[in-house]
Amino acid sequence: MPTQILENRFEIESQLSCTDFSTVYLGCDRRYTHRPHCLVTAIPYHQREIRHRLEREAQLLERLGRHPQIPRVLAFFHQANTSAEETEPLGTFYLIQDYIAGHPLSEEIKPPKLLSESYVNKLIKDVLIALTFAHEQGLVHQNLHPQHLIREARDGQIFVTQFGELSKIARSKVATDGSLGSSIPVGPSAYSAPEQLKALSHGSFKAPPATDLYALGLIAIEALTGQRHHNFAYEAQVGLKWRDQAQVSIHLGEFIDRLVRQDWRDRFPNAKEALETFKVQSDRTRVANDSRIPTVVAAPRQKTGTTLTTDGISKTGLAKARPTSRNAGQLANPYLPKLMIGSLATVLALGIGVKTYQWGEYRLSQFPTSFQRFRLPNRTYTTADPKDLVPLLADGSILLQPAAANAFWQMFAAAMAEDIQLFPLAGHSQENNANTDYKTGYALDIGGQKTEQDQQREFANSEEFKWLRQNAQQYGFELSLEKDRQLGSFFSEPWHWRYVGDEASQKVFGL
Repeated sequence: MPTQILENRFEIESQLSCTDFSTVYLGCDRRYTHRPHCLVTAIPYHQREIRHRLEREAQLLERLGRHPQIPRVLAFFHQANTSAEETEPLGTFYLIQDYIAGHPLSEEIKPPKLLSESYVNKLIKDVLIALTFAHEQGLVHQNLHPQHLIREARDGQIFVTQFGELSKIARSKVATDGSLGSSIPVGPSAYSAPEQLKALSHGSFKAPPATDLYALGLIAIEALTGQRHHNFAYEAQVGLKWRDQAQVSIHLGEFIDRLVRQDWRDRFPNAKEALETFKVQSDRTRVANDSRIPTVVAAPRQKTGTTLTTDGISKTGLAKARPTSRNAGQLANPYLPKLMIGSLATVLALGIGVKTYQWGEYRLSQFPTSFQRFRLPNRTYTTADPKDLVPLLADGSILLQPAAANAFWQMFAAAMAEDIQLFPLAGHSQENNANTDYKTGYALDIGGQKTEQDQQREFANSEEFKWLRQNAQQYGFELSLEKDRQLGSFFSEPWHWRYVGDEASQKVFGL
């Protein structure tokens, strides 16, 4: 089959999907030497008015592409069919967009898998940020679905793709009065709002922004319950009955309930207002830090000694009673002096221990060079040229070899899919290269959610470290000092990892 090149620029490589109304291809952009991949959507049209409407919609999508969570529109154009008969299309409309290398969230949100509240909180926030930009541009997605939410392999970012208006126009026919008659089939498992289902026979129906919020609410429910949303019954007074099937805080449960109300006028009017409310509730319950830890807040109009937790359960007896007149003059704790003396002795012992450790470190630094090379073997490593490295973070504070950076972001995305968040802490930089393997561009410090464990031995007890020990090797990473330092666990650094996943890195470390 001869290679098909569009506009002397976009080369078709393979077909990804095909329906009666459009075909999607994987292509590449020949304008650039590295030939980046792109997504080519081909839509045949039978009326010129349909083509004009497709062009207007593509212009809107072009504006949306300015947002970092929405794929850019690289080009759009049409090719006329000069030999078209009455039953054949007049031509084909092409929309070219960035190809997002990653996986759809349908691979993460699939029954019977239960996902945590912290996962759902981040999902809701990320999608609402992108939808806010779209709604402000006057565009409603209308086709929100886990299959259309792509987690990029490079850094785990969620992209919102496949806006539904193009598909709607492609399946339509312009009537003599200029209205758009639609024949969109919506199956029972679609994430469609009630107003969309009622308006199937009305092509002129304009979906409100609240339509997208309904779909987002259904996706969140499936993630929390591990069940398809159409398995839950609907009651007029209660709404969708799903909360008894999930462990969810009151605030998040009520927020999702509002997203999935049957009447779109009872939902948030748009993504911006939903996002503002979500942020306020998240701050109030400290969900952004760790939603698994219930936050105890003072209960207004409650008697002394009663508090409320975020799950709505009252806890009594938390406040101690004041001393009465009978014991007011007595010492509250007769063992207090002994405790104070014991605490002072402990502090002194710790101080002596720290000083002893510092003295030992100093003495070790005075040992011969041969022993120093054994203790810090990376002193013999060659310093990487910063020009050969790539920034791991946007501020350029951490530089890595390209292979190591790509492997880290793949590992990051895989961890995110299992509700594990990894954070790069240190690597090659101007301040952090001397006498360390950071200077190779292959070494990296990794942390987790708890900042107090950053670059501390306690990180070895974290869920993030356990995940790394089990999975990091698949992405070419290993503990940097596990094999080099044979002085016992006293010198272990569970946060310090290095990439050894290719021949170049293995040569650097002498493996």
